[in-house]
Amino acid sequence: MIGDILASHVPPGRGPCTPEGLAIRASGGVQSGLADIARLTLHAVMVDIALPAWLDRGKGHLAEIYRPAAEAARWTASSRLSSAARELIGAGRGQPSLGELNVARSPLNPVPGVSTVDDAITAVAAARTWMWHNPAQLTGAHLQLGTRVGLAVHVLTSGGDLQMVGGWRQAAIAAGELRATPPVGPARDAAAELAEVLRWLRTQTPARRGGSGKPPDQHVVRLDAELSFMAATLHKGLSAALQRRELFVRAESSLKRQAGSLVFRATERWRPAASDDDVVQDLTRALLQRHDADRGGDQPGAAARAFPRPPRSRSSTAQTSFDPAVNARPGRDPRRSR
Repeated sequence: MIGDILASHVPPGRGPCTPEGLAIRASGGVQSGLADIARLTLHAVMVDIALPAWLDRGKGHLAEIYRPAAEAARWTASSRLSSAARELIGAGRGQPSLGELNVARSPLNPVPGVSTVDDAITAVAAARTWMWHNPAQLTGAHLQLGTRVGLAVHVLTSGGDLQMVGGWRQAAIAAGELRATPPVGPARDAAAELAEVLRWLRTQTPARRGGSGKPPDQHVVRLDAELSFMAATLHKGLSAALQRRELFVRAESSLKRQAGSLVFRATERWRPAASDDDVVQDLTRALLQRHDADRGGDQPGAAARAFPRPPRSRSSTAQTSFDPAVNARPGRDPRRSR
């Protein structure tokens, strides 16, 4: 299963295809992966410690027959392998775990309903992964929905800190002033994934959850890990859409008089957006503000932020018999595809 997970983020012979893949290439998950191997090593050492005594219980003939195996086991048990493994386990504590990543999937049609934060994280990851690899198909709908999702998450998790909300609020306002052709095909599916997440987030507001005095579900905070990559993806798509001249802003209105009428009416006009338009600059600044922390060249830090608490399906989590708390792996979801 872990091989499928890694291959979906970093396909063999190809470059990384998701932000998580970029983080893996930047050494994200290496320490936790070594810690997992070290835990398996400790279990193997425990077997080696017990093996000679078990062979001796066979009244001598098993110990004689398998003397090379017993001697190798004694050497392993008396070596520094155990202490080295414990050092690796200690170094991996608190580090992002590759074993907790989900298989990256594409946007689905019809869009699965979102009813939990795990569903929301999976949907956001699918949408922004597709947009990251297809910036030429990103439209104004993706900019509007993506910024509204970011704003909704921050409103629910900011605790009233308007400074935290400000960047996404500015981005959502600016994106709402842009126009573009409707998305089609997979682009429409990606937009629908974001729309479903936004619908679910709106049900998490205090008014919908039993009154203003009741705090929102703190699990929504887990969505915050997706937002810096969402901002980077939207910024990438915004630049591509501007180059294609497929985003439009309001032009100066003109006064026109209909035939036979004495009344002049203002006619709304639109023109292709340019990078120096105020609304585009507002959107660009707001998106850059949200992912500036990941653009500073701090590869280990960026890798750790890529999957600090990755999406997992509670109903499909498979556990091994060695260490359930550490070695739990997400099970396959029939709705997911590679």
